[in-house]
Amino acid sequence: MTKFTRALTPLRCACPFIVLIVCIVSNGLMKTTNSLTKSAGGDETARIERNGENEDPSADENVSSEQQAQTSLGRGNATTRTAKKEQRRKNVLFIIVDDLRPQLGAYHDPEHPDYFSKLRMHTPNLDELASRSVVFTRAYAQYSLCGPSRTSLLTSRRPDTTRVYNNEHYWRDVGGNFTTLPQHFKNNGYTTIGLGKVFHPKFSSNKDDPPSWTEPYYRPTYTDRHYMPKGAVGGWNVAGNEQVDKVPLIDMAITEKAKRMLRKLSAEVASGEHHFFMGVGFNKPHVHIVCPERYFDLYPLEDEDNFLPNKTWQKPVIRPYAEFDGTEIGDGERILSPDVLRHFRRAYFACISYVDDLVGEILRELEELGLHKNTVVSFMADHGFHLGENRAFAKITTWEVANRVPMIIRIPGVTDSGRVSSSIVESVDIFPTLVEAAGLDPIPRCAKKSSRVMLCTQGTSLMPLLEGRDTPVKDAAYSQIRHPFRTRYTVRTKNFRLVDTAFVKSVPLRNGKCKQYAKWPQNTTFTELYDHGKDILEETNLVNDPNYRDIVTGLRRQLQRFVSDQLF
Repeated sequence: MTKFTRALTPLRCACPFIVLIVCIVSNGLMKTTNSLTKSAGGDETARIERNGENEDPSADENVSSEQQAQTSLGRGNATTRTAKKEQRRKNVLFIIVDDLRPQLGAYHDPEHPDYFSKLRMHTPNLDELASRSVVFTRAYAQYSLCGPSRTSLLTSRRPDTTRVYNNEHYWRDVGGNFTTLPQHFKNNGYTTIGLGKVFHPKFSSNKDDPPSWTEPYYRPTYTDRHYMPKGAVGGWNVAGNEQVDKVPLIDMAITEKAKRMLRKLSAEVASGEHHFFMGVGFNKPHVHIVCPERYFDLYPLEDEDNFLPNKTWQKPVIRPYAEFDGTEIGDGERILSPDVLRHFRRAYFACISYVDDLVGEILRELEELGLHKNTVVSFMADHGFHLGENRAFAKITTWEVANRVPMIIRIPGVTDSGRVSSSIVESVDIFPTLVEAAGLDPIPRCAKKSSRVMLCTQGTSLMPLLEGRDTPVKDAAYSQIRHPFRTRYTVRTKNFRLVDTAFVKSVPLRNGKCKQYAKWPQNTTFTELYDHGKDILEETNLVNDPNYRDIVTGLRRQLQRFVSDQLF
């Protein structure tokens, strides 16, 4: 480490929100040193490999021919075992959707029809996928914002390990040189293809994380903003059929590219000797919300009550959100009228059905090519989205609606009968799960301090649940959002959600890293407790209810222990 970067360490620790600027400068100064270090490491590796060649028994004149034959036989058996193991491997189709809460037909809960909407979503393709998959009804993101959430699930590290708390920072700069999900498949000989929004783009992934892919990354160079006339009501609009014919919507272009890539790959993988990992990221229903008119027709406005959340929250408060600037939502008062909310929710529902159609196109292509017989399919979202629930709009909260996500996983020959799992799982679990589902060796668990470990997981493989075992793999899910100098943490158990605030302090160390500490208030001023056995909408904070005093104490202690183990 140079004197300059060491001098910058206190600045990085004191203000994590300007760490990107520091990293850009310091990395530039350290490139030469890193290159020399890597070269030295490469020479050392080559030297070890050359020395290893001399350990070949067949090269030793004193080794008998019988020993040489046994050695050759052993090598042949090892080669055969490796080849058989590779033939048992499966391809992976990983689909991730932006800002999608688990409001799909397969997730419709007749016992709680008012949770999201009285309307059942029109999602026949995802419902069909769900019928041959395990549907996880209690899956939770680790952060309700795109960049931190995607970084966490694609590295299988929690946000306090990646040190990514916004959409600007790149984990390889601020957290560690962690291996990603597609990169791990690449390192195991897979062809890896990325399309659309898999990682959060630009700074937070250094432009879609080049080390993760064997093929050039595909991201359409245009956006759907040209469909958004200035002052469009509520940040949504209808795309006319003629417009779409001239310039396809961005998710349409991604779908067509995915289908072309599958056709290209089919000949290579038919023999079973080659495998692929394809990541497909859809942008909708992220704002601006635009989709073809026919999807709006699925949700007529005649029954107005169907398009409003629980009656308690008729006028939600919108947090400042740059994506809504120039729209009716982004101008004037921050209280949404029922009319604006009703139309926005309808547009959101339409986009759900739009994405369902696009997913269906890809799945049909997979089946027509015969690839479905040996391809694991995973469908999930980066986080949820408030549409008036909890008097909130958009995301970046610690409540259920912003952190609960859809997660559907299909493994040919394993999940064909279809199952629903109510076990608590987390987005950070998807990495080790897909690795094992595809037939690769399990990912090792991370030690407490793992910033220098490239490959390990802070999640848990969900294979026991996918294989039909009922034993829960974990008893709680943890999420967080960060504000300057404080973090809101939440723990979700089977029956309760507790939210609390820690004041996180970073102290510079001599090695240039930062040690993080969490200071928790003694009182419960910033604490929330919700009983999901009685209050699935999280309307009533029970933290001061004497009947729940022991629950609050126990869950606070559990949350604080967990956070302490994550910070380093």
